[in-house]
Amino acid sequence: MHPVTRQIILAGARPSAVDAFTAFYQLEELRRVRDHIFRTIDALVLPTVPTVYSVEQVLADPIQLNSRLGTYTNFVNLLDLCALAVPAAMRADGTPAGVTLIAPAGYDAALASLGRVFHAETGLPLGALGRAQPPLARLPAVPSSGEIPLAVVGAHLSGMPLNGELRSLGARLLETTTTAPDYRLYALAGAQSAKPGMLRVADGDGAAIELEIWALPAEAFGRFVAAVPAPLSIGTLRLGDGRTVKGFLVEPEAVAGARDITSFGGWRAFMAGRKSPA
Repeated sequence: MHPVTRQIILAGARPSAVDAFTAFYQLEELRRVRDHIFRTIDALVLPTVPTVYSVEQVLADPIQLNSRLGTYTNFVNLLDLCALAVPAAMRADGTPAGVTLIAPAGYDAALASLGRVFHAETGLPLGALGRAQPPLARLPAVPSSGEIPLAVVGAHLSGMPLNGELRSLGARLLETTTTAPDYRLYALAGAQSAKPGMLRVADGDGAAIELEIWALPAEAFGRFVAAVPAPLSIGTLRLGDGRTVKGFLVEPEAVAGARDITSFGGWRAFMAGRKSPA
């Protein structure tokens, strides 16, 4: 065992049971203070460390200096909080400085949302590489409670003939994205109006197909799915970023004799090509 680790563990033999229970009671009092504070604020912002030491300094006095470095963070685990350390600035001597965002347990996503924007606003380069930060990516919209996301690839796309069906059910557009490269798109034969069918194929045999994701109220989702005509169905699609979502698929038998339009990358591009003069 590392000598420093051993020294810290053996120190636990000194306090008595009375000391331990006294500490537990004090911790419960501090947790009530925690609850009171976070009723009126979203997050605490504190320096990540009170100062910066060299490796040599820490090796010379590891326990004392590490304890001092945790001045603003040692309490996070004890009070069941979550925290995120974010770069904030570079000091005049070239030493980095940062802040730590602290919130109640379970608020990790909220801190991540704050932290990514804060970090982007600093304009700091990427560590020792000196490279500029990439542009802050726009986060995709997410369905709210009581909504179910649905991926559409054909006539229900924005501006297409059947998009009004979605809007009449209270659907709202979340994002435009693509499938994983495991699908093929067909213009189905025999349909009264132009209609695509998307089929899942073996990995590497397909392409990424453009689609839109709409959020429908749960009750409306059921009504919409019940009205989907054969040979179309609603299944689980895999997106290019690894997520899964419910969306339109076609029965394999229906693509026999259908035109493979996968190379267009999506129904909108295919329809635009049909309208273009030869």
